[in-house]
Amino acid sequence: MLISRPQSKAEEGLPARLESLLALYEKNLRLEVFFIDRKDIESLLDLLPAQGDLVHALTEILSNLKLPPAESEALQKRLEAADALRESNKQALDQAMQDVSSELEQMNGARQRVRQVRQLSKSMYQEPSAPARLQNWA
Repeated sequence: MLISRPQSKAEEGLPARLESLLALYEKNLRLEVFFIDRKDIESLLDLLPAQGDLVHALTEILSNLKLPPAESEALQKRLEAADALRESNKQALDQAMQDVSSELEQMNGARQRVRQVRQLSKSMYQEPSAPARLQNWA
């Protein structure tokens, strides 16, 4: 009588590991949305390397995994939803970066105008004919 060898832990836990990694990836995608909405770039930058590691681990597991057609289709839909959320996050982040860039440009323009007014103010009070310029001001 042949005794069958039990499956290794890696083979046995593969779908459970896939599920846990995919659930964590989806949770982190929702965290990305939260951080982007709150403009918490520091936390987002802390999260992104972990997301990269999760994508790498998921890719490795999926390349070695053989699932029945029904489970494979459900997994594919879940991955497509995650990709759509990831693309949405990318677009939201791009928009936030454009908004910040625009705001910085406006602030830089305002700073230059203030500098010009200061320079004009200094030059007006340093010239001896300044009272003549301001005489008919009101």
